[in-house]
Order: sequence, then C-alpha cells, then structure tokens
Amino acid sequence: MKLLMSARVSIEGVGLVALVAVTVFVDACGGYGSAAPPGAGGSSGSLDAAVDVTAGPTLDATATPDFQLRAEFTGPCALSPGEIDVNLGNSPEAFVRAAYCQINGSEPPADTVTSWAGQLRTVGYVRRVDVVRTLCTAAKRGCALTYSDPWQADLPLSPTCARKTTRDLGAVLMFFSACPNGVNCGMDWANTHASGMNAAAPLLAFGTSPVNYYNPRNAGFWYRELNDAAWAGLQFFLINTYGPDLQGTPDQLAMLGQARAKAGPAVKVALFDDPSAWGQASSPPPFNARPDLSDTEAAAQAIYTAKWKPFYSRIDRQYWYQFQSRPFIYFYNAGTLNPLNASAAVVTRLKQLFAADFGVTPFVAVETAYFQDPAMPTVADSQFTWNTLASGTMSHSTLGGVTLDHFMVKWDPLGRDKPGAIATSADGILKGTDLLTTRLSDSQDASVAVIATWNDLGEGTGIERNYDYYIGGAWSPPTAFMGVTRAAQCAE
Repeated sequence: MKLLMSARVSIEGVGLVALVAVTVFVDACGGYGSAAPPGAGGSSGSLDAAVDVTAGPTLDATATPDFQLRAEFTGPCALSPGEIDVNLGNSPEAFVRAAYCQINGSEPPADTVTSWAGQLRTVGYVRRVDVVRTLCTAAKRGCALTYSDPWQADLPLSPTCARKTTRDLGAVLMFFSACPNGVNCGMDWANTHASGMNAAAPLLAFGTSPVNYYNPRNAGFWYRELNDAAWAGLQFFLINTYGPDLQGTPDQLAMLGQARAKAGPAVKVALFDDPSAWGQASSPPPFNARPDLSDTEAAAQAIYTAKWKPFYSRIDRQYWYQFQSRPFIYFYNAGTLNPLNASAAVVTRLKQLFAADFGVTPFVAVETAYFQDPAMPTVADSQFTWNTLASGTMSHSTLGGVTLDHFMVKWDPLGRDKPGAIATSADGILKGTDLLTTRLSDSQDASVAVIATWNDLGEGTGIERNYDYYIGGAWSPPTAFMGVTRAAQCAE
C-alpha cells in the first residue's frame, strides 16, 4: 500500500525559492519501497534554455579521478539575507562557523562549534542540514537552503574496467528525475545532490548541448549514468519502469537509445517492472485501472502490452542484459497487484506472451510478496526481497540453482517523507560505504547481484555520483560508493 504525501521543496539555482506540489508514494507499512508519482515527468522541449551557465574548460575523462576540494571557508563572518549554503565549510568546525555566521551574522560560541563538530564526526545520523535547521530554529529564522558544490571540478570518468569477477553486478536505475524543478529534483528533498539537479551542468552535456540537467529527457543523463556505471564495474541497469514514463515527449527511451549508440554496450539494460502507478487516479490510461491477478489473461495482457512489450520493443536487442541467454526482468509488487495467491499463473502467461513476440523466454526474478502463491517457486526463475534494511540481512535466493543476491546499502528519505525534519536515531539514516563493502564481499560468489538503488535521490538509496557525501566529518569524493563497486569488480 502506498500513501500520498506532499513535500516542500526549495528550488535553487535561478534566484528562486518556490513551493511546489510533489506527490510521493511511501510504503504504508514502514518499508523502504521504490517511490515515485505515477505521472512523474518533466517539461518538454529544451531543458537547458532557461539557465545561464558557463560550461567552463573541457576536462578529459580519467579512470583515476583526483577530486580536489575548494578552499576552506575562513570568513568573513557575515549574515546571509537570502539562502543559507549548507555546503559551505569543509571541516566540521569551519562548517559550523560558516552556518552560524550566515544565520546570525556573528561568530558562534565556542561550545556550539565544539558540540556540533563532535556530533558530525561521531554520530552517524547527524547531517549538515540538521545542524543548519537547528541553528535557524534557535535564531527564530525561517531559512531557505542552498547546496553549493564543494569540489573544484566534477571530473568525467573514463568507462574502463578490466573485470575480475564472474558475478554480474547491476543496480536499479530510476528515470523519473524531472529536473530542474520536478519530482526527485528538489534540493531539500534529497540529502545528497547530483550535478544538474538545480542548474544545467557540463557533466550532462550531449550532442550540441554543452550543459544540461539531470533529466532522462536529456540523452546526456543516460550517457553520464552509463559511463559512470561502466567505470564502477556494473554489467547492467534495471530500469525502474512505472509505465506512464514510457509515454510523453521527448521519448525517454529514445534518449537512452541515443546515449547507448555513443556509450556502447559495456552496461546493458533490463526491465524493473514497478507496478506503483497501476490504479492511481493521477495515472493516464491504461494505468488508472489496476489489473486483477485473479483474471489471469486480462491481467497478463494489461501488464505485457503496457510495459513489457513496449520496453523491450524500444531497446535494441544488442543492449539487453541477458542471463543464461534470456532477457532479465525484475517483477516488483509495491503492495499494488493482488490477489497475491493468484500471481503465478499471471507470470506464466507473461512469459508466454514475451516468448511469442521476441522468440525467447525471459528470466523473471519475482519479489517475495508474490510467493504467497504456492505455485510461484515453479514459475519464477529467481526471488528477491526489496527492502533488505528492514531485516538487516541480504536478500539471497538460490532458486533453480541460480544465486541472486539483492541489497540496499544507503538510506535517507527524510526530505521526501518528513520535509524539514531533524534526523534522530529512530530514522535509520545510513550514510557510509561500509555496508556496501560488506554486501559486495558477501555476494562475491553470486551469479547476479543487484544494488537497490543506483540513483533514487528522494529515497536516499542512491550510490551514483553525488557531490556532497559528508561522512564522518569529512567530504567523501563524488565517486565514494562507485569506487567501492569498482574495487570489487575491476582489476586496477
């Protein structure tokens, strides 16, 4: 079951702070489910026309990036009458001073600096934004926030990886980021930020556009993610597809196709069928009517014709990720499709429909919820549990002799689920790379391992390139998590 919520999002980058309506789907059972509005999308037409951005010097791609921090903040101590820069100051002490000065216009008390600096180094759930919001409350000031880039340059990566493992490693890729001011792009919605969220960036350049946004209606979005994933040692992306996102102009899968032609086949793609959009009043037809799994043929036809067939019809077969020579599909539930005890026949029929059109039977990994149907173990090719943070264990399946491991390694949905809240120990904030390192080690003998997710900004599960990972009182490089997967998958 999903709940509708509204989020206050501060949009930064064009001298504007706005209140925008954002629809969020949150697991009502307290889970960490994939989340996005069923009709998520961005504006059509040129995405980089409205923002004046200087592209700067062209940087050569490298396999060994050396990210350099900008100079430390040393003052002067001055009141900011506008937005408060959450990312000003590198060391905890310099940051607390920079925040206090912006908010109050005076030097902070020594014990304020010492207390917050210590918490940033030692208390895992304390975030820079929590410090800023607490100081704003103490000053009785309503603060609009901005998040500058602490690095001198965001370096492009050369997509080179000499693979050293037999395990195929993939990640769930979200493509509902309607930047600069749409869903999954509010700067206060996410705790860490990708280039191109609030202002067009050179890193997202493609074709004749020297800058662009973190938006899947821009081929540069796909090209950057494909190149970064190749550098990180991934073999595939599971494209998180709601259904309505296969509609609209410009065509997002066409943008993927353009990027694919330039990036090559190093990272292939597969379908993550996310049914969250089915049955929502805001969804366009046919997604506004939820399939009934007890009607096997009608449900299978609805799902196949609306999602499975159009997705694979629009992806060149050479770029399909295939396991055991079969296209790979993740079939998620999201508490949406029912009755669960009638799901096996629907999956069987979906496979038949796919085979009839494409001449090959897909390899379908099915979420654990569907195994309430006692026939599912003989129908599914593998099994996964989406939310592995709830149990604290990795999802591990050996169905049919195939080992599939699935895991989340990062978590911070407060901006999405509790806008403006100060994090506490009860919120399950998970910031560092330790769990990713552990899960990659634990899954090294798997046939396939899947990370959930690559880039869900609002859910805070993303391991993609971000410019403001602040962990243990220090900035981690934009490749902090990607470097861990590279070390596990690639020979240097």
